[in-house]
Amino acid sequence: MLSYNAIQRSELEQWSFTETEFNLLAQGKCESVMSLGNGYMGLRSATEEAYIGATRNLFVNGTFNRFDELEVTELPNAADVTQVELFIDGQRFSLETGKVTDYNRTLNLRDAELTRSFVWRSDEGKRIQFEFRRFVSKHDLHLIGIKLQVTPLDEGITLRLASGINAQMSNSGSQHFHEGEKRIFNKKYLQLVQTTTESKVDFVLSALHQFWIDGCQVDLEPQMEIERRKMEMVYTMELKAGQTLEMHKLVQVHTSRDSDSHASANLESLRSYSLEALKQAEAAGYDRLFEQHQQEWAAIWDRYSFEIDSENRFDLLALRFAIYHLMVMTPVHDHRMGIGAKGLSGEGYKGHSFWDTEIFILPFFIYSEPKIARSLLEYRYLGLEGARRKAKENGFEGAMYPWEVAWPSDGEVTPVWGAVDIVTGKQTKIWSGFIEQHITSDIAYAVWHYYQASGDQSFMDECGYEMIFDTATFWASRLEWNEEASIYEINEVIGPDEYKEHVDNNAFTNYMAHFNMQLALHYYDELKTRNPELLSSLDSILNLAHSSQEWQEKADAIYLPKPDERGIIAQDDNYLLKQLIDLTPYKSQSKVGSLFQDYSLDQVNEMQVSKQADILMLFYLLENRFAPELKRANYDYYEPKTLHDSSLSFSTHSILASDFDDKKLAYELFRRATEIDLGPHEHSSDAGIHSASLGGIWQCVVMGFAGMRMLDGELHLHPRMPESWHRLAFPLYWKGSKLECIITKDQLEIKTDCTDEVHLVIYGKRVSFTGQLQFEMIHI
Repeated sequence: MLSYNAIQRSELEQWSFTETEFNLLAQGKCESVMSLGNGYMGLRSATEEAYIGATRNLFVNGTFNRFDELEVTELPNAADVTQVELFIDGQRFSLETGKVTDYNRTLNLRDAELTRSFVWRSDEGKRIQFEFRRFVSKHDLHLIGIKLQVTPLDEGITLRLASGINAQMSNSGSQHFHEGEKRIFNKKYLQLVQTTTESKVDFVLSALHQFWIDGCQVDLEPQMEIERRKMEMVYTMELKAGQTLEMHKLVQVHTSRDSDSHASANLESLRSYSLEALKQAEAAGYDRLFEQHQQEWAAIWDRYSFEIDSENRFDLLALRFAIYHLMVMTPVHDHRMGIGAKGLSGEGYKGHSFWDTEIFILPFFIYSEPKIARSLLEYRYLGLEGARRKAKENGFEGAMYPWEVAWPSDGEVTPVWGAVDIVTGKQTKIWSGFIEQHITSDIAYAVWHYYQASGDQSFMDECGYEMIFDTATFWASRLEWNEEASIYEINEVIGPDEYKEHVDNNAFTNYMAHFNMQLALHYYDELKTRNPELLSSLDSILNLAHSSQEWQEKADAIYLPKPDERGIIAQDDNYLLKQLIDLTPYKSQSKVGSLFQDYSLDQVNEMQVSKQADILMLFYLLENRFAPELKRANYDYYEPKTLHDSSLSFSTHSILASDFDDKKLAYELFRRATEIDLGPHEHSSDAGIHSASLGGIWQCVVMGFAGMRMLDGELHLHPRMPESWHRLAFPLYWKGSKLECIITKDQLEIKTDCTDEVHLVIYGKRVSFTGQLQFEMIHI
């Protein structure tokens, strides 16, 4: 059970949450939500002692591998370094035996540290105090630190401790590594060298143990053990009542895919480098290493400094939780890598990147740290190779971005088969990799969004224009001519609502394709006069003179669904003709996907029920193209038919509710978004946290409650804070300037240290200021 107020009136209030009771049948929840990482690697927070049902994951970003030719590439689960096997007086320690009191497992978001403590009474009546600490360094991206303290309270014990490197890991059964080489140096330093089976990425893991008794360092003679895919050190000692044993375990993780200079060297050099790095960490010591890690996180929280004065103190914790995970999952160190749909916290979605990044996560970085946003878009630029290959393989031109992507040049990596069809008993085919094509225009939109907010011309010159032009060329080749209606259509697709497959003219897809082609035309005309040399260079690669004619012709004739007499825009050609059913039981579900306990996907495809925001997402992304009353009519129609079975959905609905000044509904949906991972559902995060939802939480606050939008190249603010919020403060970057926004019930205040005049639109009124601006709140 998780508690969000176990630590009150202390410096960690609203900075931490706690598991107050260990649940053997729901281990995945804390393993995911309390996972650690630094963007380079992610460590799932399984307990040190082993239990059936636990999932031990260590992922290094970008190290994708295919188990065999019949499976898609995925992040391989590297060797485990966290398990510590403990024996008390010859009996294996486990929380399943004896009696536990004062149990506490806490994730400290401020310091990115996992702690666990409790008193355990053995069946023989001996009481022992345990304390565990763990961090994945933000200072040294290759370092993992683990600390263990054991104190017998009443009488002495014989303690046997086994710890090492265990490569007997898999990805749900798929083994991604060759056996590898194991060695122990000087009875102290353990080193494992392994290579992935298909991608041939070398992994080098090095580890050591240090011991103290009552603060005095001791040298314990280990029993060294090496077996298949595993090696460990076993230590045995006698502890008197009141004595405290402290163990420090330091681990260095390196791969041949690292962007560091040593990664390009040969394997022997990488091994030596890893071992030397471990010795340097040893010399610094655990406490100093953790202090350096704390300092890095202090700088992060200083940059992303949010304040929320809410009657519900959980709200600020939830936002900090979202920012924490956005930082531990994002590869800020390497633009060759993206963000997985489960971050680095679990095996869900195999570490692949989706449109989640561009639409739900990227805005956080665009307005918080633009250089990271650029890096994430450079990852997509590197993916043009795979996107062009996918287009060609499907008979199209230009760049057709994969629905799921791993290493940027890999192309499409979506699995073909998924969950069971309850009617046929067969696996359901996953069509997204074949026909969910809106990802291509989503990426073009993200490029435009970043450029409008940052003014980063060098990115556009080096990457952005090429991405927008070639994605527009894809759409021009993808459109199908309807002779009878004299229009271009997009048939046989999946829109954002994945409960509707093989549909024609999904409104979101058509409008976004139209936006993509219009955007390409705009920049083509702009470059003609502003930078003809660059245009000529791109023309030689992309044949823009020909392509631009197609963009113009087809953008003018593409079918864009219009509202009916009720003001409703059809999600696709047949959605409004489908069967209506009572969704009440499913709207109040405790677990997503409960609809499929009663219906197959084919049956759901014939109902007016949506998995997530679809056309409503269109109203959010291209909001100034649609009248407010049109958006409200469609919201009222589609929201009751939306089950929010995707974690992407609540945030979009919350933001739109804010736009409609429905503060109560906006806040309710925000809270439901925060509870996807942090809420009471025991198994919602078993496969990992929900990356896009975490970006959506930030968007609920900044885009929704603060009403911040980029419209036509201008920054708009239209605050509509929840009734229970009294103050909201956050940083914002706009065209290179940092703005500090403070919103109260009565006033909006903006500060900047930029010497140039800042231009904004507040409540629809254009304002300009330098230094500081105060604006009286408008109450509706």
